[in-house]
Amino acid sequence: MSGLYSTLNVAIRGMNSQQTAIDVTSHNIANANTDGYSRQRALMETTRPSTTSTGQLGTGVQVSSISRIRDTYLDYQVRTENGTMGLYQGREKFLTEVQSIFNEVSETGVSSMLSEVFKSWSSLSTSPESSNTRTVVAQKSKALTDQLNSTYSQLSKLKINCQDVIQKDVVDINGMLDQINDLNQQVIGVKVGGNEPNDLMDKRDLLVDQLSAKFGITIDKKTLAGEDLKATDNVGGADPTKDLYLVKSNPNDAVSRFSYVSTIVPSATVAPQKPGEDGNYDVTYYKNGDISTDANKVTMTIHLTPAEYTTLDQGRVIMADKEGYAIDKSGTRLAGTKSDGEKVLATDVSGAAEASGTANVLFNPKTGELNGYQSVQTDIDTYISDLNNMAKAIAYSVNAVHSGESDADKDTRKFFVNSTDGKEEEITAGNIAVNGDILNNVMLINAGKGSTPEAYDGNRALAISKLKDVKLNIQGIGTKTTRADLLKVNTFSNDTTLGVMMVNSTSDGMTISGDFTDIINRIADKTQYAQKTVTNNTTLLAGLEESRTSISGVSLDEEMANLIQFQHAYAANAKIISTVDELLDLIVNGLKK
Repeated sequence: MSGLYSTLNVAIRGMNSQQTAIDVTSHNIANANTDGYSRQRALMETTRPSTTSTGQLGTGVQVSSISRIRDTYLDYQVRTENGTMGLYQGREKFLTEVQSIFNEVSETGVSSMLSEVFKSWSSLSTSPESSNTRTVVAQKSKALTDQLNSTYSQLSKLKINCQDVIQKDVVDINGMLDQINDLNQQVIGVKVGGNEPNDLMDKRDLLVDQLSAKFGITIDKKTLAGEDLKATDNVGGADPTKDLYLVKSNPNDAVSRFSYVSTIVPSATVAPQKPGEDGNYDVTYYKNGDISTDANKVTMTIHLTPAEYTTLDQGRVIMADKEGYAIDKSGTRLAGTKSDGEKVLATDVSGAAEASGTANVLFNPKTGELNGYQSVQTDIDTYISDLNNMAKAIAYSVNAVHSGESDADKDTRKFFVNSTDGKEEEITAGNIAVNGDILNNVMLINAGKGSTPEAYDGNRALAISKLKDVKLNIQGIGTKTTRADLLKVNTFSNDTTLGVMMVNSTSDGMTISGDFTDIINRIADKTQYAQKTVTNNTTLLAGLEESRTSISGVSLDEEMANLIQFQHAYAANAKIISTVDELLDLIVNGLKK
């Protein structure tokens, strides 16, 4: 009798184990199309055998654990490529918009307008007495300046749009980190209970995959399937003096988050300070990037060099503690003032002791979507600067020939002016304009070699038209370069043929149209590189995802085969129970007879 009961127990264990395997298979089939789901399997092992006089006798099977199938190395590769993909997708998105802004395939592009302006001056040289040809010069020049103004404005707005996207990314990233942290604790809790939190780990891994597209991450595996997570590059590739972890398996350990810098304004000083110059700045940030309420706004005063200002202006993301307050490299909270005037005291990372924070930690990762949005602003700033230099070159050269003066202060009627009533040296693509007096009275244009507009020989207009072929030192123009500075390199001398002062070419200079073509070519090169990288990376990432899916993904064909296998095993165990039942019936009822 005891032998039959032992056989019955073996069959029952077999049925239970096969039932568990069927349940796992059913779970796999149900989640065949679930993002981030990893295939699971029931791991079976023999139960402890019983010892008999003839030797050890097996007692059946049991499910030792339900594990998920995952390749951590493929996870690492996918996340690395996610970072590269995010970087170049971010760059491609905005570089494509830059190309659209310049709009050089149409007749309203700057190149076409430059050509039209110089043609109008050439036409004026043959009919200097005609008000119509003078009007054409004024209007063609105005169309050019309007287009430069528009391009400058659109590029500036594009940079703001880029920063808005960064702000939204900061909110999303902090949200992901909070979710990962919560899942981390749930995973540990389930492991403490002796179970496998497979679905929870899948959810955590899916969030980590999504996070890896934002910036490079490093994961430290801990006990009980816990994970500590930090950014691969925290400060432009250099780690801070204290590891600033974003997720910790120990809930009592301090973790970091990110905050968003909204404004960088020169502090009130006696001497006027322009943005970008060395000095103190009031830096306002929103805790955890949440701009929905001013209650999250904090302002701190820090000293910035020109390079630090540019980096912070383009980066906008700073390291913060879990509450969103800015911290320095050692994890010390930086002093500041809330929107309601309440002071934020500098404290260490635990918040227990007062300390003195020194400098904010700008988060400047080397890969990921964030880096794409941060780095493309450098390109946008470069294109704006190039446009500004070109606008100055146009204004300086035309004004110099138009007036015959190398000194802007002696030029009483400049053809191109600063529309903000500022100095000529402060002309940018955003404020360059045709002199309003000339637009109102085109007869004020100096077309002849005489010193007054009444000179009608057309030589001065011809000299200005020839500026299209003059190689100017445009690459040497800076924010403080004056007309006189430019004409020291491009000498300004009397053209004996025309009888007017003329700007001369410099050997290493570029024509105005050539300079603009160079800008367009550089934009095209960077855009094409980003597009090609995205295309290549898409193929590479698809291959890695396919490899990962082949290991961790659910194959319905394979699961159906497993289902049939487990079904047959279940039926076989049930048959054993039926057989034992018949034998028991035979013994019990047979004894009655």
